[in-house]
Amino acid sequence: MGRGRVGTKYKEVIELFDEKTGDAVRILCFRNSIAFDEFLKGFKAMRYPGYGWRYGDKREKKEKHE
Repeated sequence: MGRGRVGTKYKEVIELFDEKTGDAVRILCFRNSIAFDEFLKGFKAMRYPGYGWRYGDKREKKEKHE
């Protein structure tokens, strides 16, 4: 008999941004909590000057152009 996957789907989306302008520089997606925790540890240790991170919006943003 086959075994099914147990657990919930994990997906964390964050944006790296320039602290002066607030513009997103890069969007990162993490598929498990271990990878996300490793990113946080590395980010704190390296202390990228001038850059920060924030949680990204998982939903697609639609803009209306007229």
